[in-house]
Amino acid sequence: MEGGLVMHTVARAGAALAALGLFLALATPVAVATVTGGCTVTGTSPAGSIDLTIAGEWHLRSTDVVGGSGTAPSPQKAATVFAYSLGLPLPVVSGQSEDDEGDTEGSASGIVVSTYAVLGHRFVVAGVSDSCSGQVIIVLDDVNPLLTILGGGGLALAILGLLVVLWTARRGSGCGMTLIGGAAGALAGLGLALLLEQLGVVDPTTFIGLALVVLGALLGLFLGGRFGPHAMEVA
Repeated sequence: MEGGLVMHTVARAGAALAALGLFLALATPVAVATVTGGCTVTGTSPAGSIDLTIAGEWHLRSTDVVGGSGTAPSPQKAATVFAYSLGLPLPVVSGQSEDDEGDTEGSASGIVVSTYAVLGHRFVVAGVSDSCSGQVIIVLDDVNPLLTILGGGGLALAILGLLVVLWTARRGSGCGMTLIGGAAGALAGLGLALLLEQLGVVDPTTFIGLALVVLGALLGLFLGGRFGPHAMEVA
């Protein structure tokens, strides 16, 4: 009877957490590509060229080898490319012009997509130079998000974290179980956030993912030792 109560409580809390994350994600549409500053960007793949200045998504396959080029109305001396996750811009590559005055054109080629297909199915990539900025959503059509490090790994983290929270809920109450429950809840929230980003439900450029981590931690802190023997005696 007691075990059923614990399972029911944790299941309801987990469902509420997932439902809240889904609601927040639907209330914040996934960002589309925008290029500012008068720059133009073109992507090339075996399927042809695409104008990334206006395209919201760039659909590729894991077997593609791609490239791209860009032009600017004024010389650009430095540029940085970011990939977003949990609302945080993570630097991927940066560089400076060999010309002290900067360049108005730049290009890259020979980028092997299979290198990134192991990581995920969906990426939000942004670039910033001296006076231009922009971002695009890259989708690998033939990659199953559940079979990638970010998608499948996120699912595994969410399940593992929830199981540890459940374990701490049945153990004796105390600071230790509370802290372990909080850490496990944060882990579950992180896994859920990464999974929802790969499924295209959560926008990686917003802090919804971090909110799920915080909510998971709070859930774990609340449940840590909640249904342990000592807690039941006190009740």
